[in-house]
Amino acid sequence: MRDDRREQSTPQHDGRHPLLQFAVDHFRQSPELEILKADSSLKSKAKRNEWTWKAQTDVVKWQATPLRAPLLRLPAALSPPALECFTCIRAYCGDLQPAERAIHQDMTEVKCVYTVLMHCHSVPELRDEVYCQLMKQTTSNRSATQDSCQRAWRLMSILASYFTCSETLRPFLVEYLSAAAADRRRPCQGTAAVCLANFRKTLRCGGRKNVPSVEEVTAVSAGRSARRQLYRLPGGAERVVNTRCATVVQDIVNELCELIGVTSEAERAEFSLYCIVAGDALTMPLAGDEYVLDVTTELQRAHHPFYLIFCRSVWHHPLRSDAPPLYTEVLFNQVAPDYLEGLLLVLPGGGAPAAGVLRDAALVAALLHRAAGLPDAPHPRDLKFLLPKPLLALREPRPAKWASWVTAEWPTVRTLTPAAAKSKVLQVLSRWPLFGSSFFAVRRVGGAGEWREFVLALNRRGVHLLHPATHDTDASWPYAELISTRKVRSEDGTLFLDVKCGSLLQQRVTRLQAEQAHEVARLIRQYIALQRDQRDQRLDSAFGSQ
Repeated sequence: MRDDRREQSTPQHDGRHPLLQFAVDHFRQSPELEILKADSSLKSKAKRNEWTWKAQTDVVKWQATPLRAPLLRLPAALSPPALECFTCIRAYCGDLQPAERAIHQDMTEVKCVYTVLMHCHSVPELRDEVYCQLMKQTTSNRSATQDSCQRAWRLMSILASYFTCSETLRPFLVEYLSAAAADRRRPCQGTAAVCLANFRKTLRCGGRKNVPSVEEVTAVSAGRSARRQLYRLPGGAERVVNTRCATVVQDIVNELCELIGVTSEAERAEFSLYCIVAGDALTMPLAGDEYVLDVTTELQRAHHPFYLIFCRSVWHHPLRSDAPPLYTEVLFNQVAPDYLEGLLLVLPGGGAPAAGVLRDAALVAALLHRAAGLPDAPHPRDLKFLLPKPLLALREPRPAKWASWVTAEWPTVRTLTPAAAKSKVLQVLSRWPLFGSSFFAVRRVGGAGEWREFVLALNRRGVHLLHPATHDTDASWPYAELISTRKVRSEDGTLFLDVKCGSLLQQRVTRLQAEQAHEVARLIRQYIALQRDQRDQRLDSAFGSQ
């Protein structure tokens, strides 16, 4: 009868056992390894097989007792921490002998994990050693502790989300994890697959930076590898996404994009995850390769209230007409507050906008009323919730005129569903020049040397300096003219952004004082990259059609 705790069958001399392959050349020298090395092919040979078979099982299989020395050839100074890691592994797996338990009574599973991670962080040379120790303890595990092997794999899944290994060990470790993850007969196949995924994520993203919380260690140790994390959408709706040790921000963005029907990689790049911390006036999107649990754990330890919100940060691609209702809901809830604040509105010279803009505003007011699910025509007192604030502050048109215009639009929108009304709002506003803009408060030196306040608007058309009250354009630069941006911090801590524009022959630098200079520079780079990719695609299509 097969023992379910025997996670990996005893290795044969067939060249398929990566830990044995690695041990022959890299473990400390011993008579057993010298015999194995003499049989360099590691293939079965009738007259020597019995002895070398026993030798290899001793070298690479699970061990009930403490190590007398590290597995690898390490400097003498690293021997104590290497042996302490092995003790922590055995304690975590429940494999300490009774006498050892009496000595290590304070060695909780959390302390074991923290100790191993601390040593691997402080001394990178120990990472290969610890990976080898864990491979050893998950090979032919015969522990009397029922879940010893499973817990060793769980500990390896934590380690794999933090650290890579040396180039020398990597192919052997990847082969070991891949073989275990591919074999459905093994009871720990699922955890091995998690280890492999975590390790590959660490190779790509660099690994976790903050030690896991007590709750995370406890959950992983109990076999709960995913945490139910809340993510907000514009408008206040929330979605729960299972978030694992190695989940990075881009994983969450991809999953939420899938939810709203955005499937292309290029369009997904326009969405971001922001961390909003109570009391912080400024925020930036989290980097795509940032580990979500690193962010949340650090804030929870500092007792900072926060939430994670998913929204669109770049508006290069046009609105989708084939997306599910949630797509419209997300974008509507992101655009509507900016519209009502008047950020999308231009008041030429401080006066009323063009007649077409006024008609659009009246239509949008009726649509906003219907989008709220209200069945009757809006009352004049509702207009303060349906029109942009700057329009309400104008002397003309008068409130009675607005009420008349909005009422006239109502018959055309009353039959729409709230979802259809929201979609129509986006369609109407998408024709406005400032639709899809990100807005920043900046200052720029005027002609007389004084600093003047402006609103900086970034959108698919370029970079625009706007008058703060009227949104009249003071200066504008298409992305084709932007050469570079450079962030500069003065001695008093003030942050500036130098924007270089022009051509190779003639260039000029505009200095802006901007608290959010980092985010401005990031968005400019992203828009330039998107336009460059679009231009390259057009060229490829043109040459392909010839």
